[in-house]
Amino acid sequence: MAQFNEPREHRLTERIPLTTIIPRAWVGFGQAPWRFVGLTALMLITVTGLSLISKDLQQGDGWWQTTISDALFLTTIPTTLLAVVALLRLADQLLPSIQTAKQEKPAQERQQLRWIFRQTAALVLLEGVILIGGLNSIRIIGALIARQSGALSTLVLIAGALALSLWTLSQILALPLLIHHGHRPLAAMEHSRRLVQTNRLKVLALLGLLIGVNLIGLMGAFIGLLLSLPFSALLLMASCRTQTPWVRDSRRNMLPT
Repeated sequence: MAQFNEPREHRLTERIPLTTIIPRAWVGFGQAPWRFVGLTALMLITVTGLSLISKDLQQGDGWWQTTISDALFLTTIPTTLLAVVALLRLADQLLPSIQTAKQEKPAQERQQLRWIFRQTAALVLLEGVILIGGLNSIRIIGALIARQSGALSTLVLIAGALALSLWTLSQILALPLLIHHGHRPLAAMEHSRRLVQTNRLKVLALLGLLIGVNLIGLMGAFIGLLLSLPFSALLLMASCRTQTPWVRDSRRNMLPT
């Protein structure tokens, strides 16, 4: 499988083409709008249905109802993950490429959905462990310091929460990069950290754009999400098609093709 083995110069100079991700996303959506809407509808119906059934069963008195309710609730996690991976992979396939013919991967080398799902599950598990471990560490350290000084404990909690928030922000592109480049979890996390580090303002703008798009989608309830979620997936995958400043191929492929 592909590893994060780009040349050092390329890794240090990657730039997110923020000005072109919206037209690229629009072009990608226009290639198969019903596939995007259908996949998103299937994801929302499946996750919502499992959640409602689990909630109804939880109100029962029997132990078997509680057991089935817990099982259905746990089932929503891999179901949602699989649907998100499928949506991002579809977006990656239909977006116009900015790569030259020499750089494009042959069809037989493209990662299979099963392999991508396994790596995504490992990525989510690894990031979840780090996030939960960080939260617990901050809570325990804060509680220990609070016995000596309440003010110092507050500062530790604020600093820890800020550090954990910055780490979480640095991983915003880990999953899209894993799908686009065929990374393994650690390579995807490192690539995302480097990319966010060199594109801080652009990543914040991208995050604001994603929040805005989905807020507009929520205004239209279920129907709005059918459009906002696919467009968000396209924006994320378009952000992975980075450019290297002052490289001839990058200058040649600035606009969607």
